[in-house]
Order: sequence, then structure tokens, then C-alpha cells
Amino acid sequence: MKTKNRIFKLLLISITAFFMQGCLKEKYNNYLESIANDSTAVEDLILTDLKFPSDFDFRTENIVSVNITDNSPNALYEVYAYSDELINSLDSITGPLPNKLFERLPFNGSIQESVTLSSIIDNLFVVRKSNEHIDDFVVPIIQNSASYTYNGTSGKKAIFKTTIEENQRSTDCANVYGQRFYTDLSNTIITDDGDVNTISNIQFPKQGVTSIITATSVDGVELKNRLSLAGAGFSTPIFTFSGFNFWISSRIDTNNDSDGYVEFEMTFDTPVQNLLMHFRSVDASMYQFVGEQHEETILSGGGEFFYDDSERILKDIDSRSKGRYYRDGYGSILISATSGTFDKIVWRRIDDPTTNSQNDSNWFTFSEVEICNDQDGDGVVDSVDEYPEDATKAYSITYPSSSTKASIVFEDLWPFKGDYDFNDTALDYSIVKIFNSSNQMVAIDFDYVVTSDGAGFVNSMAFEIEGLNPNNVASVTGQILERNVFNLASNGTELDQQHTVIALFDDHSILVNQENKVSVTFVNPISNTSLDYAPFNPFLVANGEREKEIHLANYEPTTLGNSQPEVQGNNADTDGSYTTENGLPWAINVIESFPLLQEKEPINTGYLYFEEWGLSGGNNRKDWYKDFPGYRNKSKLKGN
Repeated sequence: MKTKNRIFKLLLISITAFFMQGCLKEKYNNYLESIANDSTAVEDLILTDLKFPSDFDFRTENIVSVNITDNSPNALYEVYAYSDELINSLDSITGPLPNKLFERLPFNGSIQESVTLSSIIDNLFVVRKSNEHIDDFVVPIIQNSASYTYNGTSGKKAIFKTTIEENQRSTDCANVYGQRFYTDLSNTIITDDGDVNTISNIQFPKQGVTSIITATSVDGVELKNRLSLAGAGFSTPIFTFSGFNFWISSRIDTNNDSDGYVEFEMTFDTPVQNLLMHFRSVDASMYQFVGEQHEETILSGGGEFFYDDSERILKDIDSRSKGRYYRDGYGSILISATSGTFDKIVWRRIDDPTTNSQNDSNWFTFSEVEICNDQDGDGVVDSVDEYPEDATKAYSITYPSSSTKASIVFEDLWPFKGDYDFNDTALDYSIVKIFNSSNQMVAIDFDYVVTSDGAGFVNSMAFEIEGLNPNNVASVTGQILERNVFNLASNGTELDQQHTVIALFDDHSILVNQENKVSVTFVNPISNTSLDYAPFNPFLVANGEREKEIHLANYEPTTLGNSQPEVQGNNADTDGSYTTENGLPWAINVIESFPLLQEKEPINTGYLYFEEWGLSGGNNRKDWYKDFPGYRNKSKLKGN
């Protein structure tokens, strides 16, 4: 207990060496008393005794420049943070792919964006969608830059691509973009009458169209079961729409009779112009399209399917292969009207005469397609436009991604040392940058949840956005401000600031576990490169003392902040860097949400590689916050 006694004596001397006023003095004294009464002191060095590199900013992320060159018309790019977990689970994900950074059409033949990525990410996973086919590829990040030029070939592996003559290519916007509008099969009616099966009341909600499919056996083909529905477990995230609730299942046996087939006739109560047909595994059989009102273009099929334009036959390349590899077994076909519109699609499922295998199960479904609709007139078709009814908005980039939130955690005793459990005030949040059709930024949304009220203070939160002139802000909505900590201009920005400061709230204690959004709109669009990168410059104002801003390590205060306030006593931040003399910060931003510490449990007791990461200046254990075996002492964390 010698270490405990030594610490206690030093702390008592510190108490008598200075005089503090108000709540800060009372809270600090209470904290020192709690340490003196704590019986868990050990002989090992405590967190505050460790020496961290003075220039380390405790960032868990890097800024990566993304450069894509593609002069093709109607080519949509989706950009994701690559991970082995993502790639290994592609065929089992039934919802949108996680960790999407942005979705964008090239502008003047290129996409140039900067994204904030976890330091552990070494590659981007990119999906390219066009009328001709869908590609995916992995782009390495080299010196914080990821570049790709499309030259007609790409892919994670050798992917078979259908060759389409130039005069056969679709020149409108009827393409895979329309995947998001899937068919509603929830209220279908299935009947059978001998060799005739029907599935009716198939709804296409966007166009208000209803259809019915009739399956008829020809020349002794055995329909092993009537048409049925299969669950969403068959849905696939890239080649078909990821929101399918059901697939239509058909199981037949032609008994190796090459003349036998089942004919599917799909009729519509209202003519349509284009649809997407999605399929899974044709086994040792083929689809042959025979309808006169439509033509077909294969959009995707992995390495397993090909489409013969002259015979209008879709076929499994290797029907004997039982192992399904990455993306195999799924595909999409664009069904387009040969002239104007169509009200009927006809195809047959026939035996493959080159094999002796029997036909078996197959699944198919449909989704709707946009036809160059642009209801807001901004030049971006509705199926790509994230804001199809607002001509001032078209795209967005989300920090940290479309499906995740970052965490920012604070110790609020600055400039005095705390207990470093980093749960005085904590937020899970995301930042959405919104762009117009010319790729200029027009707005920013802050979505956040206060996740901790471990403070005795009432704390406030704000973001400084360097590069955004406060006069270029048209409005700020969603702020929750009741304590007059921030003095705001009529447009919602804080007065007397060089850069725009957006206050989120001024009392964290009343917002715990509530979803909130603060939206910032601009007067004039600006270039993304003119702004600081997300997460900008977040800071806490402790207990309403406006000039006492608590920032991330080595960040600058705002115009109204004072990084070197006059205080009496043991000021642990003598140089105004928002780190102690040993380099320990009062705020940490983590690029993904992570569990908070129990009260008075320093962060290194719960996250066992935090020390190694920090002491190495961020070079080692970049994934210290992950829930990997041996990484956490969960007894020190909340919610465990």
C-alpha cells in the first residue's frame, strides 16, 4: 500500500496548494476524496504516470483521398470500407451492405472525394453498377490515397461478363439503379389446377402495377411442387436488391426430356417499360425467353451464368458445380420493352440437353426500374438521387459510414486531472455532408445520442467547422439550448466566431439515450475541399463556463475558447494542448461506437491494449477498441 499512501499524501498537498472557486473546486475535491477512500490501488504505474508521445493526437482514423475515373454513361459507384468480415459474409447479408461511405455518379468523368476511415482499413471495396454489368473490386489505400480508373475490366476474381453489341445496349436510365424498388409478394395468392399453377396479386408499389404468373407444364414435365415463396435468406446484397422479402420458388423435373418445359407467363394489369428479374441458380436447366413484347440484357451473374442473345437463353455455366463461391448462383436481368411498353413476359424453363442431371429448385423475383425520372429537375435521376424531391440536394457522404456511428468521450475536469474513465459526457454520432448535383456541399446533418451522464457538471457540446464562413449558414435547426451558454446569431451559429460553431445542446443530462439531429443549411454551395474533414473540431463546454472548452488532443480552441485559463493549483495542461504533461488527453474520438467504462475505471483497465496503442503513438494495436478476444476486460465496462 506504499503507492496508495504516496499518492494520497501528494494529493492532499495539492489540495492545500491551491484554491478553486465554485463547482469545479467542489467536484475536484470530491474526486480526490474518492481516490483516498479507494482500496483498489496497486503497485503498477497508473494511467496518469505513463508517458505518451507529446505529438500524439489519439486519432483512430485517417483522411483518405478517393479518386475514380470513369467516362462511361450511367455508371454508379458505391464505396465501402473494406473488411474481411464484409467480404466473407456477402452472400448471407440480407440488408444493405454495411460501412458504405458514399454512392455517386461520376461528374465530368470522375469522382474525387475525401473520406475519414479507421486507421485499420487498408483497402476500399468498390461496386460499379451500369446497364451492361456489375463489377466489384478492391482498391488499396496507398499513402492515404485510393485511386481507380475503369478500363472495362475489373473484379475481385475473374468474372464472366456478357458481351453486348454497341447497338444493343440500353441507352436510357433503365438499369440496376432501380434495385431499391422491390416487388411486394406479401399478399400473393397461390393456386394450382392440375398442371397449371398461378401466383397472383404480385404488387409493384412504385408504379401501382399488379401482375399474375401462370406456370404450365408441357410434354410430360413434372412440376414437383406448385409455385411457392422462399424467404429473404436468399437475398444477395450486390447483384440483386437487398431488400427482398420473398422469392418465388419453382421446382420441376423434365425427366431429361429435351422437348419438355414449363412455360411461365407473367401478365400485368398496366403496361410497363422495364423491370429487373433476379434469379438464383438454374441448376442443370435453362431459362429461354420467348415473349415477343420484350428483350433481355444480363446485368450480373458472377462467374456462373451466361446469356445467349441470339437464342435468348440464360444458362448455368457449370451446372455440376455444387459449391457456391463468392456471388455465384445469383444474377439480374433487365427486361425491356421492344417497343414502347409491354404487358406480358414469357419464358420457359427447359432441360439442358448436354447434361443427364434432373432439373431442380430455382428462385426468381422482380424489382422496378426508374426510366430517367428526375422529378426535381436537378439532372440526377430519381433512382440515384438521395433527395429526389429537392433540387438543391442529390448525394451525401456519411462519417463514419451509413450504418455506423463514432463515439466521442470526455473527462470534464480540464485543466485538472480526472479519473480517466471517459464517461463524464459521451456521444455516439454521425455527420452527413450533403451535396448538390454538381458535387458542391449544401448542408450538414449531425445525428447524435448522448450515451453517458457520468458528470456532476451540466455540460454542453458543439462543433467548430473550419472553412465554413458563419455568414454562409442559412439556418440551423434541431438545437436543444435552454441554459444560455451559447450566444447565437439569427441563423443559429454562435456569434463572434471566426469559423462556424454549431452548438448541439447545453444540458447533456436531459438527453441521455435520445436520438437527435441538428441540420445546417448553407446560403451558397461550397467545395468539399474548402472545409476541414469530419469530425471537424468537436468540443465540450463544462458546466456552462463558456471559455473553458475541452477539445481533442492538440486541437485549437475556438475564437471564444481559452486553452490556458488562469487557475490556481495543479494545472495539468500548462501548454494549452489539451493533454497533460505526460500527453494524456481529456477527450478521445473513436471512429466506431464502443462501450463506456464503469465509474472510476480508467480506460486502460477496460481496454487492455489502450496503453500499447497510446505509448506507440498509434503505431501498434490500432484496433484497441475492438471486441476481439483478449482485448477487453468486460467487467470494467458498462452494459456487461
